[in-house]
Amino acid sequence: MIRFHPIVEMPVPGHTPFAIWNRSGNRLIELLLRSPLHSLASGRLTLITVTGRRTGREHTFPVAYEEQGERLTIPVVWPRRKVWWRNLLDGAPVRVRLRGTVRTGEGRAKLAEDGSVSVEVRLAD
Repeated sequence: MIRFHPIVEMPVPGHTPFAIWNRSGNRLIELLLRSPLHSLASGRLTLITVTGRRTGREHTFPVAYEEQGERLTIPVVWPRRKVWWRNLLDGAPVRVRLRGTVRTGEGRAKLAEDGSVSVEVRLAD
């Protein structure tokens, strides 16, 4: 059965293989980015922490980013398979661990006409 997300009207394929990778590979990357060896990856990867709109629980994920001054742009690869960015459709507070330092800001998901998604984070401190 194909399900459709109400905001991004595209088929959502099975999530199980993706969830398995997220629970294993992402954990290793998260450990690296929190360690003193973070500089091996933190020039292009950061940890973003978002709060679930319905649950209120915090979720942290490693993501690639581009930095322009006090703004980060995070491309969401395979947005149909990922759900975390949907918590930022209306804008919401986020935390990022940027090159070993925790920063706060406002994150907002942007949907392009071609179906691609990016998250823009405006850093506050």
